[in-house]
Amino acid sequence: MTEHSEIEKFQRWLQSQLDDVQSIEDVSERERRQIQLESAIQEAITFRNIMSLVKDIAPPFVERESPVRVISDEEVIKSSSDSICSSCEKPVASDIDFCTNCGEFL
Repeated sequence: MTEHSEIEKFQRWLQSQLDDVQSIEDVSERERRQIQLESAIQEAITFRNIMSLVKDIAPPFVERESPVRVISDEEVIKSSSDSICSSCEKPVASDIDFCTNCGEFL
């Protein structure tokens, strides 16, 4: 006999609860509980089916031992059109209108 998963045990418990619904005397409460349990059973079945499919699907992410591309300092090329900030005298890229160091607008 195979061991049942936790979701199968939960589904069987829900089904046993559904059998006990007939003992509820209030008709509206009985119908409410029956709908609740039937919905839960359906969700458990759907979840089991999804989980059985997931085992066959490869994970979407690939883990790598090292970064795909390592950038070294030699690869970084500074633009010759960089200017110097008049406030803090740090280099400022020509494609922005302010100093990234002190925030001074050029």
